Amino acid sequence: MNLRRVIANFLSSGDFWNYELWNCTNCLICQQRCPRGIKLVDIINEARAKIVESGKLPQELKKMLENIQKFSNPFGLLKRPVFDVKIAKKKDFEFLLFLGCAVYDPRIELMAKKAMNLLKIAEVDFAILENENCCGNDVRAIGEIGLFEFLKERNMQIFENLGVQKIITISPHCYNAFRNYYGLETYHITEILLEKVKKANLRFTEVFESRVTYHDPCYLSRHNKIISEPRNLLKSIPGLELVEMQRREELSLCCGGGSGGIIRDFHWRPSLERVREAMLTRSDFIATSCPFCLIMFEDAVKVKKAEIKVFDVVEILHKAVFGSI
Repeated sequence: MNLRRVIANFLSSGDFWNYELWNCTNCLICQQRCPRGIKLVDIINEARAKIVESGKLPQELKKMLENIQKFSNPFGLLKRPVFDVKIAKKKDFEFLLFLGCAVYDPRIELMAKKAMNLLKIAEVDFAILENENCCGNDVRAIGEIGLFEFLKERNMQIFENLGVQKIITISPHCYNAFRNYYGLETYHITEILLEKVKKANLRFTEVFESRVTYHDPCYLSRHNKIISEPRNLLKSIPGLELVEMQRREELSLCCGGGSGGIIRDFHWRPSLERVREAMLTRSDFIATSCPFCLIMFEDAVKVKKAEIKVFDVVEILHKAVFGSI
């Protein structure tokens, strides 16, 4: 029996799973920094899968999985917002813009609309699905492999029927799933928008005179090495001063929202510590490029009663292009 199997058996035995095992957000930093190269996150997920098979997992995560099955989002919300953009029909678009589960949240709905405004003015040929299924990234991380495979098969059938060749995602979680588990040509929206800025397809109309610190989402920086693109997009905005936190890029601190954390209440919330780190830079804004990070940090700012504001990179770019954030 190999080391992974031994540790997985240990982690999934007794009552250990009831606390520590489910506190892992799959942020990947332990695995990247392990001097022995042990695939720690893979081991944790393997142990979770064993527990899910036995029907034992925290009640909040059971509810989350049920919500995804019934409503295609982890929050259990009934209807996805309606957007005034082209609905995908067979082979009549270059990019499929995949909005992701978080768009059911009203805060992320607003951000998604701004993302679509930018894509439109940049003349990106894109369409969205009339109805989306969950990509399954965090379902897989939780250990519900059967549900993940079902979601993947259903999504792939839809993509094939529509002739989808290229996907743009707003969420790094969706990016990770489509690129690494589905094997599709996938772009994060910051990659597309940066290219359009470089080609002058996006032009600035307003100076953004503010001090901004950028938070690297785990599924962009550590999992997929997208580090410079969001920063270069921010640096391109007139008047914006980018100030780095001490923990950044591949060493960035997780917001706590991954692997089911978006719907859980942890005893220790890393988002609170991350907001504290952002405040040390004396920035006016925390910028990020992940809907889950955005939700987690806005909650943390309210808890800490901090004056710093939280926005997605897309929203700051929208302000510089359209004059409204």
